Amino acid sequence: MLKKKINKAVLKAFIQRRKINALGLIVITAASAIFTLLGALTGFARTDILAIITVLMILLCLLQMMKNGRGFRTLRSYKAMRKKKRDPQAD
Repeated sequence: MLKKKINKAVLKAFIQRRKINALGLIVITAASAIFTLLGALTGFARTDILAIITVLMILLCLLQMMKNGRGFRTLRSYKAMRKKKRDPQAD
């Protein structure tokens, strides 16, 4: 098996992109919730559809939070780098 070295700059950029994507999703969900509330207050006819979309986006945010809550450092190659290799001849 080939040993791959992780480029730290690439890994940091990947983590930064994931965090920005999660933040963007939260902002869009908050905007959707505000529009739903404004629609409900003004008597918009399709408020039920807006409410369903808002609930689904909140669920997506929760799923993203749980997925990212495990940590960004659970990449297989990164975990392999942290583990010390055991020498099979030492046993």
